[in-house]
Amino acid sequence: MKIIVTGSEGFIGKHLVKSLLKSGHDVTCWDITLNRDIKDFHFTEHHPDFVIHLAALTNVRESVSQPDQYWKTNVEYSKIIFDACRHIPMVYASSSCASQWWKSPYGTTKRAMEELAHDGHIGLRFTVVWGPGSPEHMLMSRLADGKIKYKTNHIRDFLHVFDAVKAIELIMNIGTKSGLVNHMTIENKVYDVGTGKGVVVSELVERYGINVPLKEGEPCEMYNNVANITEIEKLGWKPTMDLYR
Repeated sequence: MKIIVTGSEGFIGKHLVKSLLKSGHDVTCWDITLNRDIKDFHFTEHHPDFVIHLAALTNVRESVSQPDQYWKTNVEYSKIIFDACRHIPMVYASSSCASQWWKSPYGTTKRAMEELAHDGHIGLRFTVVWGPGSPEHMLMSRLADGKIKYKTNHIRDFLHVFDAVKAIELIMNIGTKSGLVNHMTIENKVYDVGTGKGVVVSELVERYGINVPLKEGEPCEMYNNVANITEIEKLGWKPTMDLYR
């Protein structure tokens, strides 16, 4: 199957592309580091059977200081992709932040993406994704590097990147093999993707033996981002990796 992956050089993208190639798919990678900016997205030469849109700016705190850039990249450029793929099934990365979009420019952009997506485009609201290659600004990377300056009592749902990849591939396989997406049985549907289990950040920091002060955290952060995975479990997906195992 011919598949285009935007954000192919990102955290989830690298793992996804590796898995897709292993399964024998013909993958076209679209990433700014490959001199393929999503604002220039097209598929004249590579008409796909399926598109997976992961390219985005993803730092919640950074979005507060750079709201215009986050809007342009995550919303305006995504609209170019959505419109180009109006009649092509797609999975795109949303975020648990979209459920409380008013807290941050990042969350606002993800919620806007969900509104702009066309029928047959499926959004996955990922929680906190962790695993090999996690970006340095993510909590698990900062814990591993000892760069935590304070802890909070926020509750976080930690989704392993391998499980995120499996969720993407599940939707792709449903859409192409059964016609579920093409026949619009799913219409602009959005699924929560996480473990459905919460981890208190302060307790996690203490397990790492890091002694830092307890604070409330930033106003742009959700207090609790635990996913409701009931709907995606009905499609046959469930998490397999646990943060504490």
